[in-house]
Amino acid sequence: MPQRTPKREIPTDFTLDLKLDSLTLDEIDAIEEITGQPLDMLNKPGARRAPMLKAMAYVTMKRKYPDITLEDVGALKINLKGKGKPDPTEANA
Repeated sequence: MPQRTPKREIPTDFTLDLKLDSLTLDEIDAIEEITGQPLDMLNKPGARRAPMLKAMAYVTMKRKYPDITLEDVGALKINLKGKGKPDPTEANA
């Protein structure tokens, strides 16, 4: 009888680092391929954010979970890192 492959453990929430310098060129290429748009077009006013966020989550999650799929990523809750006002209670704020 064949052995069953255990279901992979993928977290339900994920902190997404939006800094471009945290991405490799291959990851940027994958984001553009998934969204079908150049990266600079994805941040224009009025552009849909979900495709870009989903693509960024996918390529960064692939680092730790190589078998993750775009469908898996669609169920993630994302905490955005690298955007927003600094926390005034932090020492370096």
